[in-house]
Amino acid sequence: MIQHHMRIQRIADSSLPAAVDLLLPAAFAKKHGIFGTHTLEFVYGLQTAIVNFEIGATASTVRIRESLARRLHLLEENNMTYGFHFHPNTRKLIIGPLVGALIYRMAPTENGPFGGITDFCREMVQTCRRHGGLGFIFTLEQISPENDTVDGWTYHHNQWTKHKFPLPQCVYNRIGSRRIEEKKETQEKIAILKEKGSLFFNEQFLDKWHIHQRMSLLPETASFSPYTELYMGATSLSSMLQRYPYLYLKPSSGSLGRGIIRLVRSKQGYLCQYSSLTGTVTRRYPSFNMLHQMLRSRMKNQPYLMQQGLHLIKARGGIVDFRALVQKNKRGTWSITSIVGRSAPTSSSIVSNVAHGGTILSLGSALAAAGFPPITCKSIGASVRQHALLIAQLFEQCTEGHYAELGIDLGVDKKGKVWMLEINSKPSKTNNSVASVGKGPRPSVVRLIDYCFYRSGFISPAPKKAPQAKRRTRRK
Repeated sequence: MIQHHMRIQRIADSSLPAAVDLLLPAAFAKKHGIFGTHTLEFVYGLQTAIVNFEIGATASTVRIRESLARRLHLLEENNMTYGFHFHPNTRKLIIGPLVGALIYRMAPTENGPFGGITDFCREMVQTCRRHGGLGFIFTLEQISPENDTVDGWTYHHNQWTKHKFPLPQCVYNRIGSRRIEEKKETQEKIAILKEKGSLFFNEQFLDKWHIHQRMSLLPETASFSPYTELYMGATSLSSMLQRYPYLYLKPSSGSLGRGIIRLVRSKQGYLCQYSSLTGTVTRRYPSFNMLHQMLRSRMKNQPYLMQQGLHLIKARGGIVDFRALVQKNKRGTWSITSIVGRSAPTSSSIVSNVAHGGTILSLGSALAAAGFPPITCKSIGASVRQHALLIAQLFEQCTEGHYAELGIDLGVDKKGKVWMLEINSKPSKTNNSVASVGKGPRPSVVRLIDYCFYRSGFISPAPKKAPQAKRRTRRK
């Protein structure tokens, strides 16, 4: 459905004939063949109303009865521009779409009302509005299922303001706490949104072991998946260390590199490394029993994975991995938005996450820094991209729920082979996860809004061409 951008002007009830709710521009009515019975279904978010209309003389302004505007919860902002589409078969006049980002709480800081993701939220709302839709941010507590409304925050004229909205067509899950997301009351609210008809995507945080089990059933993943088992106690760990003297222990529900442990078995005993607030802690144990006694206290009965250690490439002495941001686009297919390398801060660091001091590099720069010649860098880079897309497609095949954005972590070993390390459903949106600052919304925001428009039945308009500027690293 192609959008037509028109302003909405609220008109006092006393200024319109009693039987008229809308005055439609004559040009719009003519273009869409709107004639005959002067009733139609007006759709805003998941709110609908049967309205009576007449054809007005204005060129690009829809005039709406004030009482109807209040009932539909249109913003009290006169002459605001919205995207419209008329569907002749169903006689629906659809406005929007309405896109909501669900967070679990307000987190006011010096960065804004939503803490470290405030800039992302602002870009999302502004991009949605520029495309003719309306975006807002809301929390679980603001959902009112009995009224089919939600209180949310939108951004306009350089400030955040709170308004009441109908339930949105699309809900992007940005609940940032696994604990909160798993609560019964949270799942009940999410179920209500789905039952009411909202497209709810990026379903939930992922469990590493659960994903490994699903993905390992697909024969296509065997060639790029490190050998992985679930930690079941001393016997399972001892057996894994006999098979792979170099391995990683990862909490099944961990994120941001937290809780990861690296183990190395040698003739002298066992080397154990993990991250702390002050850097990497390295300890040596002469016997397996002493090592396991320490690990038991450190893992605290959390489910852990045991994963084959890989000899990954290094840049500036630190290990390097790659984060591919893969998103559904305006055609509903997986596409790569960005791929960056992440270099660990020191040679002893066991993770490369930015949260642990890692440095962001471009894909090509990371491969070149590892010592690969240019032609090999090009070949490996293409392989990294191919693996990222394939993994997203395979993930969708074997996983329940709706996902439109994945952070896929990949490794390249010293021979140039690409490995799948991890899949994340909540890639970071904080400013320190952005490669560099530039003008306009980050590409990941544009792609997110494009997908919401596509799933809502709209075609997102092509962005206006910007003046040519010096090429620079793009934000993700």
